[in-house]
Amino acid sequence: MTKTFFTRKVLMVGIGGVALGALASPMFGSFVNAQEMRSEAVTSSDTSGPKEAKPKLKAPDVSVIPQFSFADLVEEVSPAVVSVRTEAEVPAARRSLPPGFERFLPPEFRGFEDGEGEGPTRRAMGEGSGFFIDNKGHIVTNNHVIDDAKEITIILDNGKELIAELIGTDPSTDLAVLKVDPSSEQRYVKFSTDADLRVGDYVLAVGNPFGLGGSVTSGIVSAIGRENRLSRTPYADFIQIDASINRGNSGGPTFDLSGNVVGVNTAIISPTGGNVGIGLAVPAEIAASVVRELIENGSVTRGWLGVSISDLDERLAVAVGLEDAEGALVQNVQPGSPAEKAGLKQGDVVLEFGGKKVRSSAELTRIVGDLDPGSKVNAKIFRDDKERNVRVTLTKRDNDVASLDFNRPQTPSTEEEKTLLGVTFSSLDPASEMAQALDENESGIMVSDVDKGSEAEDAGFRSGMIVTRADNQPVKAPEDIEKIVKAAKKRGKEAVLVRIQIPGGAGGSFLALPIAEKKEG
Repeated sequence: MTKTFFTRKVLMVGIGGVALGALASPMFGSFVNAQEMRSEAVTSSDTSGPKEAKPKLKAPDVSVIPQFSFADLVEEVSPAVVSVRTEAEVPAARRSLPPGFERFLPPEFRGFEDGEGEGPTRRAMGEGSGFFIDNKGHIVTNNHVIDDAKEITIILDNGKELIAELIGTDPSTDLAVLKVDPSSEQRYVKFSTDADLRVGDYVLAVGNPFGLGGSVTSGIVSAIGRENRLSRTPYADFIQIDASINRGNSGGPTFDLSGNVVGVNTAIISPTGGNVGIGLAVPAEIAASVVRELIENGSVTRGWLGVSISDLDERLAVAVGLEDAEGALVQNVQPGSPAEKAGLKQGDVVLEFGGKKVRSSAELTRIVGDLDPGSKVNAKIFRDDKERNVRVTLTKRDNDVASLDFNRPQTPSTEEEKTLLGVTFSSLDPASEMAQALDENESGIMVSDVDKGSEAEDAGFRSGMIVTRADNQPVKAPEDIEKIVKAAKKRGKEAVLVRIQIPGGAGGSFLALPIAEKKEG
């Protein structure tokens, strides 16, 4: 059976944010009820195939609401949304001088070129958005808005300015909490306790784009559970919205039509860096938990498993022996980590963790991060065509833990070669720098050539890679991989999971080597 595989392309990510919220008035509440839309599949006596979707749409009751407007909602919540202005000291821009020209300058002007000397600094101003969440003066914003700020000023809806105290930050979700001394009249809003968002639901945003305080945009939820792989926010499961987000909106809230905060706007996805209508917001459920811990402790503590993981694609799933491309593939296990102590190995696929199904590597990261250090967790993994259960005791994440580091300069192999499935495998010279760079108990062979247009090339195999394991078995010579492939074919497998390392790279990874014959047409 021939399988077709696809490659995903990732767009550039630019930072941005949006927000808005309000409490619905009785009139507005009637409008919301009149606007509810629900799609219902039409019942048919024919159950042999797909059914046509025929949604029933309810029109607004014009006798109650004379015109479509969010004005009441905006009027209620706008006073809770603030502008965040920051000041920071940054290195001043330096002019590039022609080579040797510096010697003609007076001594006091020398040493400020090409990073030499400490150099002058300048005061940089930044702006973002935020919102009050309680009557104690706590304000939520983005971490990147106030990062490295020496002074943080809050500008209220009425123009009044207050100096803010930084309570805590969490770069992993790009959230921060500030505090000011509010007046008794200060309005605040709350996170939704049960957002239950669906694609197509209305959302509103109020923020400070380009320094324009109190700007409002509206839109809909265009996706849920979106990942932002280019950002440093691995613990956020983003809501995607199309309400306009621009520079200065960062840290503002996303509101539903009941005036509840359903998200904190953090980034935009754009091929140009400008707003194209795809914004990302941290969901209220995640934000509320992080904010609560920041207020109580000033920081966020997360559980640590100690593995490097990646997603499964269809090709890797076939190589591992799974029907569905769901789970987190273990690429590396940190020495001395909870994962190693629990018996997890390279090539394992984590299917469940703590009773929750794991569909992707990002999902496993969030599940582990939600647990406290010391938690004892049951995990279901897939290894050697069988499901297994392991017990893991998480520890505290340590940002100073060294990552696995492999430096393997490419050197010539011996003359022993074998061409298989469009790939030429060569033995490593035991005296070569490449072989010496392998771990003490590890061996491998080198990919010396890959046929252009072959399925192996499509799967990612390139000349210079080192193969250390195939189908969870060590590989010491080219004939080893030939035997492994033949055995896998007899078992009916269409691909073999291969452990590879790249000279000069860090750690290792897995590729799926297709072993089924390629069919034309």
